Amino acid sequence: MKKSIVLFTMIAALLASCQQGPNRKTLMTQNDSLQNVISEREAALNEMISTMNFIEDGFRAINEAQGRINSSAAGNEISRKEAIASDMAFINNTLANNKAEIERLKNEISKNKSASAQLKQMINKLQQQLVEKSEEIAALRKVLADKELDIVQLDSTVTVLATQNADSRRTIKRQENELNTVWYAIGTKSELKEEKILKSGDVLQEQDANLDYFTKADKRSLTTIPTNVKGAKLLTIHPEGSYRLERDKNKEYVLTITNPDKFWELSRYLVIQVRL
Repeated sequence: MKKSIVLFTMIAALLASCQQGPNRKTLMTQNDSLQNVISEREAALNEMISTMNFIEDGFRAINEAQGRINSSAAGNEISRKEAIASDMAFINNTLANNKAEIERLKNEISKNKSASAQLKQMINKLQQQLVEKSEEIAALRKVLADKELDIVQLDSTVTVLATQNADSRRTIKRQENELNTVWYAIGTKSELKEEKILKSGDVLQEQDANLDYFTKADKRSLTTIPTNVKGAKLLTIHPEGSYRLERDKNKEYVLTITNPDKFWELSRYLVIQVRL
C-alpha cells in the first residue's frame, strides 16, 4: 500500500513539472517565429546579392561602352560623334544608378547588425570600383576634349535628334489616327432630317448637315454598334460581306463590322436609321 502511494506521488510530481515547462503549442509558435526571422533575413540577403549583381552588370556595361568610345574617337565624322555622345550618356546614367544602389546597400548594411564581415567587404569593394570608374570617365572626357570632341555639344546633338525622332513618331501616330477615324450616327427618320443629315431620301447631301450629331470612333477598334431598337437599317452604302446587321437576344438590332477596311472604303461616315 505504501509503495502505491509513493508511486502515485512521483507520477503526480512528474506531471506537475511537465505542466510548468513550455507546452507543444508554445514550442511550435516559437519555432514558427524563428523560421519567419530566418526567412526574412534570407530574403534581405538575396535582395542584397541581386542588387550587387545588378551593380556588377552596370560596371561591365560601362567597360563595353568605354571600349566603343575609344574605338570611335579615332574619327570625327558626325555619325561617330553621335555614337560617342550616346555611349557617354549611357555611362553617366549607369554610374548614377550604381552610385544610388551602392548608397542604398550601405544604408541597409548599417542597420543590419547581423550582416557578415564578408558582405560588408563586398560592398566596400563595389564602392571602390565606383570611385575608380568615375576617375576613368573623367579622364576619358579629358581625352575627348583634347580631340576636340565636345561632349556637351554632342549630348545636345543627340538630344535634338531624339526630340526630332519623337516629333516624327508623334506626327506619324497622329496621321495614322486620322486615317483610321470614322463617324457614325444613329437616329429616327425625323431626327436625321432635323439634323439635315437626311433629305428627300439622300444622305449627307446638305452642306449644313450637323456633323456634331455623329459619334467619332477608331475603325480599328469599332467592331459592334448596338442600336437598342427593334427596327434599323443602314442609309449609307457599305460593301456586302463586310458587316452583319442582326437581332440580339432582346430582338434589338446590332451592327457587327466583320471587315473594317472594306466596310469603310467607300465612306468614313455611317448613318443608321432606326424605328422606335
